[in-house]
Amino acid sequence: MKLTGTVLRCSARKVNSSSKETYVTNLLVLDPENSSGNNYAVEVWDNKPHEVAPMSEIELTVIGVVNKTGALPALRALMPRAEAQAAA
Repeated sequence: MKLTGTVLRCSARKVNSSSKETYVTNLLVLDPENSSGNNYAVEVWDNKPHEVAPMSEIELTVIGVVNKTGALPALRALMPRAEAQAAA
C-alpha cells in the first residue's frame, strides 16, 4: 500500500539491535486524500537515520501495521530509494 502525504514531524533515534546499527525514523504524515485529514504515525527502520523536512511531500510504501488501536494509526513503511538518498 502506498501512503502519500505531507510530513508534519520527523525524528530519528538509534535502537539496540543484534550486531548492526539500526535506526528508527518516526514520521507524522497528514493524508490529504482522506476527507477527514487523518494523520498517520509511521516508523521507518533502516541502517541510517532519515531527515525529512516538515511540510514536504512524501510517498511511502507501507509494509505493516504497528498499532491499530488508539486515535492515531501507527504504520511501518519503507522509504523510497530516491528520497532515502536525498535525505542522506
